[in-house]
Parts: sequence; structure tokens; C-alpha cells
Amino acid sequence: MPSTDQERHSSLDEQAYPKYDPVVEGSRYESNKASGQYVPSLISHTNSTNAGADQSGLPLQKQGTRFMSPKVRKLRKKLLFKFLQTTIALSSFLICVLSIYWGAQYNESHFMHKVTVLVIIQDESSQGQPSIAESLPEITQNVPCTWHVYNAREYQNKRNIRAAQIDEEFVHQVHHQDYWMGLNVKPNATNDLVVSLTNASAQPFNFSDYFQVVFESGRNPSTMKTSILPNMQHLERLYEQEVVTSYLPRLVSQRNDDVVRGNLIGASNVHFNYWDYRPFYNPVILSPLQVGLIYCLLLTFFQLGFYTPLHEEMARSLKPRSLFFYRLGVSLSTYFILSLFFCTLSAIFQIDFTKAFGRGGFVVYWMSTWLLMAALGGANENVASIIGLFGFQYVGFWLMSWIVLNISPAFYPLVTNSNFYRYGYMMPIPNAVEIYKVIFLDTSKRAMGRHYGVICAWIALNICLFPVVLSVVSKMKKRDAVSKGDSKKADDG
Repeated sequence: MPSTDQERHSSLDEQAYPKYDPVVEGSRYESNKASGQYVPSLISHTNSTNAGADQSGLPLQKQGTRFMSPKVRKLRKKLLFKFLQTTIALSSFLICVLSIYWGAQYNESHFMHKVTVLVIIQDESSQGQPSIAESLPEITQNVPCTWHVYNAREYQNKRNIRAAQIDEEFVHQVHHQDYWMGLNVKPNATNDLVVSLTNASAQPFNFSDYFQVVFESGRNPSTMKTSILPNMQHLERLYEQEVVTSYLPRLVSQRNDDVVRGNLIGASNVHFNYWDYRPFYNPVILSPLQVGLIYCLLLTFFQLGFYTPLHEEMARSLKPRSLFFYRLGVSLSTYFILSLFFCTLSAIFQIDFTKAFGRGGFVVYWMSTWLLMAALGGANENVASIIGLFGFQYVGFWLMSWIVLNISPAFYPLVTNSNFYRYGYMMPIPNAVEIYKVIFLDTSKRAMGRHYGVICAWIALNICLFPVVLSVVSKMKKRDAVSKGDSKKADDG
């Protein structure tokens, strides 16, 4: 026992703060370092209040290690498994789903026979000379497409019209998409050709005055002039070759010296008159007609992420009926505002909305986009809610599939695709594209009712399925909560 206060205090200090022995502390440090344990400070306090802390009083932290360290061997195996799982899943998805989009333009020429073309030959033989268009039916057999060739009388009987109405009905049928394009050979073409070659005072014969081609580039801006119209141009070249090498020499030989040589040169210049009845006049229109619709779909998906925390909170407080109307009201209201700004973007870049509906064109565009967003967003909300129960990392598979399935039959004409793409007739975006073509380019309105009907059917289907989805999500979340509670009790026990 220390006899004095000074000795007593000295003894307490030695217990609290033992003397530093470099030999002992050095060996302890090397031992800890070799074992891979936590490495404490060389000078440490032995009292219980400072155990597990460094000199600054902060908790000790586990030190990192190398990637190839034996300590992370299990993690490396886990990484390898996840890498293989992810790459196989994404690669399989890429081949299965994205090939649908690639295939939409594959081997177009193989399906060109499904393109229908109207040919009306009103011209007849004149002055003992066969009609200048007599070879057209035979030439069409050497050109892709399905050619419907009629003379004037046959076409009158087929359409139940008078001779004076042939030209108007011809344009009407092309505009209303009964045919992709048409060739109209006007009457008296042969007679006027013979007159121009035998009468020096007559005007030179001009083929473009008698051979009129009608088409609409607005019907499919991306492929009409690049894939479909070239078939008519090919027919024109074959017909020119036949006229120059066969018809005109035969005509000249029959007329002997009566032919006006100057007019013969003009008659050898065979060119059709191409009339783009509904032209694609503004490249900016491609934005809302194609890629812009992908953004429209993505917007309906992104808005879910902003509302999800609030939706989950509301689900814990509202009755199922109230929750259904709350979710439906929020979604439709959001689409209403988003569609307005989406359409305003087209107005900012001066797209003309008055072609088909006058001043009301913007409102028609806005309401059509609202319906489209409701159709796309409703499907996103239903499917994402179900997939999210299994893991939100899988929602991306749905989103990309939904995009590909919609745009593949929308961006390219179904007539030049495999019959597989006919599913596009029931998808929201392909029908919206046809409506937008009417608004922007004044194409035929005849099928607008069907297009709106498909979009509204999607909205109705999504609304009918939504209560079922909410019920399934609620039950599965309750089941997961119960299972987690049981697991926690088992761990505590």
C-alpha cells in the first residue's frame, strides 16, 4: 500500500497509463499485422472506455484489400456468376426483341408484290394506228407490285361512273389509299401523237401531258420515294425503251415521208408527269411522326418514378376504391399537361396544324396525343407494377419491348413487311401515326375512326385491368411483410 498521497496518485497513473515499452509494442504490432486483424495504435489506453477506438476517439474502420486477395474470393465468384447471368439475359433479349425492329426493313423487295398500283388507259387507237399505251399491260408484268390495269370502259363499269368522272375518281382512289399510286393515260394521246408527226404546224407531242402519275409522299414520308415510287420510275424507263425502239420506228415506217422530223425528236422524249397529291413538305414533321413518339412513351414511364413514393404512402391510407380513382386521376391529369407541352413543342418549330382541320388542328393534335399517352402510360403502369414486385431491374426489359413492338410497324409501311408485322394494326403508336399524318399532311380521313377506336380500346383495357393489378400488388406486399416479420421473430428467438 502506498503510504503517501503522492505515491498513491503515481500508482493510479501507472495503472491508467502504462509505460510505453517499444519492444513489447513492436512485437504486438507485427503480430497483428501478420494476422490481418485490426491494427490499433501503438500507444493505446487499457481502460474500457477507450477500447475499440483510436487516439482521436473515432471507431476503428476495416481496411480495404486487393481485388485478388483471398479475403474476397467469394465475392469474385459472386461477381462472375452475376456477370454471366447479366450478359446472357441481355444478349438473349437483344436477339429476340431488337431483331423485330431490324426485320421491319429486311428484304423489302420480297414483299413488293403486296403494293397495289392502279393503271387506267383512256387512250384508244387512232387513224389505224394502235394505241400508244398498248404495250403497258405487258410491261407491268416485268415490274414488281400488283398492277390493276383497266381501259376506260372497264373502269367506268367497275366504279359506276361516267367518262367525265374518270380523272376525279382516279385521284380519289389513290388519296383514299385503295392504291399506293396510279398511272392515268389520258384520252386522245395516240391521235395527238400522229397529228404532231404529220402536221408541221402542230405542237410537238409531250408525253407528260398524257401520262400522269399520282402518289402521296405524305402517306409514308420515309419510304414512299425511296422504296415504292421507284417501281413506277422503272416502268417509265421500260416503256420509254419500248416506244423509242419499237413503237415510233413502226409509226414512222408506215407514214413514209409525211413525218415532221423536228417533232419526232420531241416525241422520243418519254417522261411521265408525277403529281405528289399530298406532299411531305417539311422535314421537321418527322420528329413528332417518328422519334418523338418514343419520347412520348418514355414520358409516360418517367412520371411513375416521381409519384411512386407518394403512391405507396397513399396505398397504406386509402381504401381500394379510393386508391383506384386517385391513381387514375393523377395519371390522366399528368398526361393531359404533358401532352399539351409535347404538342407545344411542335408549334414552336412552326409545324402547320391547319392542313386538315383548320384552326382547330392544334386541339385535335393535343387531344389525340393525350389519348395516346393514356394508352401507353396505362400499360406502363400496369406492367411495371407487377414486374416491380420481382425486381425493378427487370422493368427495363418491358420498357424496351414496349417501344420496339410499337415503333417497328409504325415507322415503315406494313405492305413491304412480313405479315408478322400486321400486329401493328392493334398497337397504339402505329394508329397514332396515321392520325398525325391526317393532321399534318391532310392524308385520307377515312380510317380515323378505326385508329381512334384502337387507342381508346387500349385505354379501356388498361383501366379495367388496373384494379386487378392494385389488388395483386397489395396482396403480395402484405405477404412479403408477413414473411419478413416471421423471419425477424425467428432470428430474435
